[in-house]
Amino acid sequence: MAKKDPYEILEVGKDADENEIKKAYYRLAKEHHPDKNPDRHEEATEKFKEIQEAYEVLKDPNKRANFDRFGWNGVDGKGFGFGTGGTGFGGFGSFEDIVEEIFGSSGGIFGDIFGSRGQRKSGPRQGNDLRKDIEITLEDAVNGKDLVIEVPTLKVCDSCRGSGAKSGSAPDKCPTCRGQGQVRQGGGFFTTVYTCPRCHGEGVIISNPCEECNGNGRVPHKSTLSISVPQGAMDELVLRYSGAGEAGTKGGPPGDLHIVIHVKRHPTFQRNDDDLTCEVTIAFTQASLGAEIDVPIIGGSDKLNIPAGTQNGKVFVLKGKGVPHLRGKRGNGDLLVEVNVKTPMNLSEKEENLLRELAKLRGEKINPADKSLFEKVKNAFTS
Repeated sequence: MAKKDPYEILEVGKDADENEIKKAYYRLAKEHHPDKNPDRHEEATEKFKEIQEAYEVLKDPNKRANFDRFGWNGVDGKGFGFGTGGTGFGGFGSFEDIVEEIFGSSGGIFGDIFGSRGQRKSGPRQGNDLRKDIEITLEDAVNGKDLVIEVPTLKVCDSCRGSGAKSGSAPDKCPTCRGQGQVRQGGGFFTTVYTCPRCHGEGVIISNPCEECNGNGRVPHKSTLSISVPQGAMDELVLRYSGAGEAGTKGGPPGDLHIVIHVKRHPTFQRNDDDLTCEVTIAFTQASLGAEIDVPIIGGSDKLNIPAGTQNGKVFVLKGKGVPHLRGKRGNGDLLVEVNVKTPMNLSEKEENLLRELAKLRGEKINPADKSLFEKVKNAFTS
């Protein structure tokens, strides 16, 4: 089955910038994460892998450019049908291999056009970036919070110091590719270059692997990290911790850790950017005559003056009682309080008579002065 277009997978246009791609990735990764879809775990796992693969292509400018030119073949290096044998361009590892073979390692003018070849696989490689999702309360988002978290990662093996070879030994130069990581066949214009099948492009083989890491050079590790959730953190805010990802290989630098903040739904408040909204219920008499009431705010309560004649649905604004502004902007958002006027029910005879007198004074039409329920019950016992 043909692979889907990564732009289609991430639901972005071909002109999407880096931020749009990143936001789309985090949104979809959250939606389809297997842990959040236990009822369809297998399906979610496949979808999650598809989303990750699409993001890996579109976040990398070189991979994205290759995909835009040649489709998935430009990323996978397969099926261009140039010559015979091997993979990629008729057995060449990539288009740049053809440029190097024809014009030398620098690629001349074509090297400038298509970009440098980058590091060989046998060289230092940066570790993978990691993602960690954490959930906080709205109170934590407003006030900020310091947390200590554990992150499953990979660290350099202490026993072999990342070489993969047992202590006292060292990796051997691959005899097949002579340490180049690539094998060349043929000659002249149509020399083919492909990844060494013995060392898989590493240039070395480990005859006596380290028992601690089994020759991988890295071992599983739980990293403990202190983080600070800033005041005003919003849902899906990404905190980047440089160098806190997986350890690199062959002396390469570590990757980064991306912490994605998820703010729990609050039972009282709803958030709109840095403003908060809530609803309070007031009595018919309070709305009519005015009153001072207590309204909830994050971490306590505040006073709100209800003027006489307040109507149902009226919204009052408490300035600065919302969420602190993020990214260096001073101050807070506002708290918007919507009042619901409660209509009195189950009136006593005295209450009903008072309301009828009020309606009479105001000239308001109401139902006829039929016997009240109180009178009907009283008459039933006296008759």
